Amino acid sequence: MVPAPFLAGLGHTPAPASNAVTRPSTVDPEHSTLYQRYELLQQYDKDKNDFIGELLTRYEYLSQQYQALASQSRRDVEGEAAWQAEKPMYERMVQQYQRALSENPFVMVLIDGDGMVFCDENIRMGEAGGRRAASQLDTAVRDWIEIEAKDVPLTSRVICRIYANVRGLGDVLVRTGTIKEIEDFEDFVRGFTRAKTMFDFIDVGAGKDRADEKTIDNFKIFSQDYHCRRLLFGCSHGNGYARVLEECSDKPEIVSKVILLEGVPFEKELLPLPYGTKKFPNIFRDSKLVAWGHNTFVPGQPRHVSGAGSPAQKVYDISTGLPSRFPAPPPQVMDSPIPARATAVGLPRTPSTSTIASDGFITTKATPPMNSWAAKAAAPPPPASALPAYEPADRNEVIARNRAGQRIDPPCKDYDKTEVDRVKKLKLCNVHFLRQECPYDMQCTHKHTYQPSRGEIATLRLVARMSPCQNGSGCQDVKCIFGHRCPAPPGRTKVPKGAKSCIFAETCKFPIELHDIDTNVVKTLVIR
Repeated sequence: MVPAPFLAGLGHTPAPASNAVTRPSTVDPEHSTLYQRYELLQQYDKDKNDFIGELLTRYEYLSQQYQALASQSRRDVEGEAAWQAEKPMYERMVQQYQRALSENPFVMVLIDGDGMVFCDENIRMGEAGGRRAASQLDTAVRDWIEIEAKDVPLTSRVICRIYANVRGLGDVLVRTGTIKEIEDFEDFVRGFTRAKTMFDFIDVGAGKDRADEKTIDNFKIFSQDYHCRRLLFGCSHGNGYARVLEECSDKPEIVSKVILLEGVPFEKELLPLPYGTKKFPNIFRDSKLVAWGHNTFVPGQPRHVSGAGSPAQKVYDISTGLPSRFPAPPPQVMDSPIPARATAVGLPRTPSTSTIASDGFITTKATPPMNSWAAKAAAPPPPASALPAYEPADRNEVIARNRAGQRIDPPCKDYDKTEVDRVKKLKLCNVHFLRQECPYDMQCTHKHTYQPSRGEIATLRLVARMSPCQNGSGCQDVKCIFGHRCPAPPGRTKVPKGAKSCIFAETCKFPIELHDIDTNVVKTLVIR
């Protein structure tokens, strides 16, 4: 703004209150120049005011930002002061945690005892052998820590847990000739558990997959336990463990911790897994238990039955155990299906053309043996002078099989719902009356003192057959009382392939493989 005195000095009247200056009507070049300069100064003055206003606005914004930062800075200073005051406490806590984590290290030996079996020499020694096996295993693990697992503290404890069906495994060892009595193996188990305070041989009892489930759950716990510096996992016999191992194969901390312990050679599904392996010679068996000539014991897996003409692989499923309190004697294959008491009364023996197949069953080359049900049905009537065809005095002394090797039990009486319901209400002990060897004796919750009639025994046998045998159609127990094929009649409607064909369809408690079984007997196994 040009001062008024300055304009007055130039001969002009000061501008009105509105600050507006009127250009004179006369054209004077000098005056025009002055007015141009005046208007230019007015524009500069406007720009200056705008600039000052912008500065004030920016100052206000920056002042607000400063206040916010100053407040945050004050809080940071206060927080740092508080942290400095609490820092010693947190440092002590960290040291305590580090000390706790570094203390009590251990190496876990987790074994499925149904398939990871100790060597025969120690088992035969009973309790002393169990103590010896525990000492050998402890020494072998400690030597391995010192030589190979150098990141594991030498002060680490060795903990061992073995899960198995002791009674069932003991029975298999008796059948294979490793020991004479089941009690020998029970003594071995007690000796193993007593030898070391952290060694336990745990009996899971009879039941499918019980040892597997306990072993897998313990694996999940100890594989993620920081105190467990190594986990020696004894599972080389079972493909079933491949699933849980595969789930952890993408976790480096578990892969580096778990070592697969080898007894028998690793199953094919375990071989490609990214885990380290270790084998302790002369402590565990490196071969599967073999019985009955050339038959293999595969713990925890179902029985398999071969087709006609091929050796049947007899697999002992120790998860079911035996109901008897004493081990069953090993079955002996005779050159005739007729027991000694039958031959004593003059019954005929198997024709000379018969042979003993590699699976232990009696087959024929030309003339079918007259003891087989299929042969008797197909053979012509015997002459009047011929001796009567053999019928076993005890239906439990012969196991008959069809062409596929599946067990065919003698037929039961016809189903009578009223009689079946009546006999069920009697609460009779099936094992006592049908096998005469209930392991619970007088402590059994079912009746032993009742005197059943022959008809009631037949109904009781029918009731027992309504429950499927856990060993399926490959069952080798000559006295087995359970069903080896579905006894229900076929359904009225056509069922798709792979479905259960009986009237109960998918609700039937018998598995699919125990349906539609050929009942034509082509070979028998005589056991005495």
